[in-house]
Amino acid sequence: MTSNAIMTLAPVLFPIVTGFALFSRPIFEDRHVYVGVMTFLTSAITFFSAIMTTGELITLWKITDTLSIAFRFDYPARAFACLVAFIWPLVTLYAFEYLRRRPPVDRFYAFFLSTFGILIGVAAAGNLLTLYLFYELMTFMTLPLVMHSQQREAIRATVSYLLYSLTGAALALGGFFFFQVYGVSMDFTPGGVLDMARITAEKNESMLLTVTFLTLVGFGAKAGLVPLHAWLPTAHPVAPTPASAVLSGLITKAGVIAMFRVVYYVVGADFLRGTWVQQAILLMALLTIFTGSMMAYAEKHLKKRIAWSTVSQVSYVVFAMMLLNPLGITGAVLQIAAHAMSKSCLFLSAGVVIYFTLEGANYHYADQLRGVGKELPITMTCFALASISLIGLPVTGGFVAKWYMASGALGLGKLGITGIIILMISALLTAGYLLPIVTDAFFPGEDYNYSRLVPLRLPWNMKIPLLLLSVGAVAAGLFAGVIGEFVSAKIISVLL
Repeated sequence: MTSNAIMTLAPVLFPIVTGFALFSRPIFEDRHVYVGVMTFLTSAITFFSAIMTTGELITLWKITDTLSIAFRFDYPARAFACLVAFIWPLVTLYAFEYLRRRPPVDRFYAFFLSTFGILIGVAAAGNLLTLYLFYELMTFMTLPLVMHSQQREAIRATVSYLLYSLTGAALALGGFFFFQVYGVSMDFTPGGVLDMARITAEKNESMLLTVTFLTLVGFGAKAGLVPLHAWLPTAHPVAPTPASAVLSGLITKAGVIAMFRVVYYVVGADFLRGTWVQQAILLMALLTIFTGSMMAYAEKHLKKRIAWSTVSQVSYVVFAMMLLNPLGITGAVLQIAAHAMSKSCLFLSAGVVIYFTLEGANYHYADQLRGVGKELPITMTCFALASISLIGLPVTGGFVAKWYMASGALGLGKLGITGIIILMISALLTAGYLLPIVTDAFFPGEDYNYSRLVPLRLPWNMKIPLLLLSVGAVAAGLFAGVIGEFVSAKIISVLL
């Protein structure tokens, strides 16, 4: 096996193998040491591979002459894998403290570490078969994370998550069979793999458009795209906070990555541009953005509010991606990075509040947080920074991402203008459901009993992830120029 093959496969296989090793006798007596070492080693391997790999297609298993399990660290895969490798160790550090009160931890860490590798496998998949396989594996690996508490509500949410995921996967599987028949290759190729001469000769354009639409809707289930979105606000709140953070911040992006590969590497942007499929997915994304924002604004339960926000914010990426122009792609990449860090920070911050101040309560509502900023100032400051990025206030990553989206939407006429209006309404609603939490936390009012305040000391392994994620959400905007140049030179130049 060549060094390039090792660098391509190691970030995928290493965490899966080391994760499952936790089911046997531990290598270290302290599971935290083992999990921590393996997680940070996986991140180091991922960063090294992203820098050193040549982007060559590596076949792990050749099933038939046309079907294989293969991986390629192209630039989209490298970008997303590095984002995962930055966030995952931070959430793992946080989990060491948070899960002390929420056993069983052995099972959680085994599936959590394995999911790390599977998510990188989704990003680095070299063809549609590999993507679909790892997409399905990710569903089954994350089921135990959602069901961790084994309470009735968690089991009900897990069943919902499974049914929606399988429905989406079934739609995507139908697309796989059609693309195999009408594709000149199964390997992801910039610009698409469809045999347009055959499709035109057989007059099957309409059928392929319908298949593409159903495939995108199917993969969109993981991203929380309406109408396959209801699992998300049900599953995320009942999962332990570390699982909620990666489910919302990273795993929902697996659906976006799958849609991105279908649009730009299987079907091709030229085939979709100006068609009813582009318009339909754009409208579905806008409907999801508005619905998620409205539901978050009306929701009082803290983690459900953040989960409904994810429904809205992830569809920003879908909207930007389906603009099928350079500005849209740049906005989508920036939104993925900014949202992943912002939403992970919001869930982890909510977890700190629940861990220290609302422990033992069955429900944790936003109006219970008056004065909590006095007790947990660092936590709520990080929550505030993540919130302003999510809203899209200037200099943050969220602001620059939405700027690119709006600029890209201007070329779509009435649909684009409608999109910009909905983006603005969603930003106002986002401010409406996040900023009151921050103001109540730091400014509880004159009638608040300040004598009951007890400053709380935040453990370092909870504090560091919050600080780095909140700063990262803002820094994504400050370094948007560098990110934009990378996207333009390495991704857009190849795709469009």
